[in-house]
Amino acid sequence: MSGLVRVQELDVVVDHRLFGLVDEEGQAGERPATPGAEGLVAANATMLYLQTPEDVLDTRLRVEVWDGPADFTAGEWPVQGEAVMDLPSGRFLVDEIAAGGRPAAFQLPAGGRWCVRAAWRPGALDEAEEGPEGWALVQFWPGG
Repeated sequence: MSGLVRVQELDVVVDHRLFGLVDEEGQAGERPATPGAEGLVAANATMLYLQTPEDVLDTRLRVEVWDGPADFTAGEWPVQGEAVMDLPSGRFLVDEIAAGGRPAAFQLPAGGRWCVRAAWRPGALDEAEEGPEGWALVQFWPGG
């Protein structure tokens, strides 16, 4: 059974329904094409972009690092996607598009090949909680 190694949460600015996670040493090259109306994830080897299905300005991002395939309850996250990335450093910046990049947002234990699952849901995680307009979940685990 896989175990959760690290969790980090941060608020991100969403611009034209997009924000991205980019390996700090893998910034060269073009961004992956946006996924379109029905998609969530656009990825290449070093960049992961999430497209929210709704117009929101702020999202709470929860990043989880697992030592094996991540636990996930699909019914709680109506929009989701997966990718495999080859990361030179495992250090990520958050690309908030027009708001710019925020360096050193979080770091994986090491660079290399990582599986990633991204999911999004509108509103707060807890109905009684006031919070961001949406939540994004990004889970990493080694392999691929």
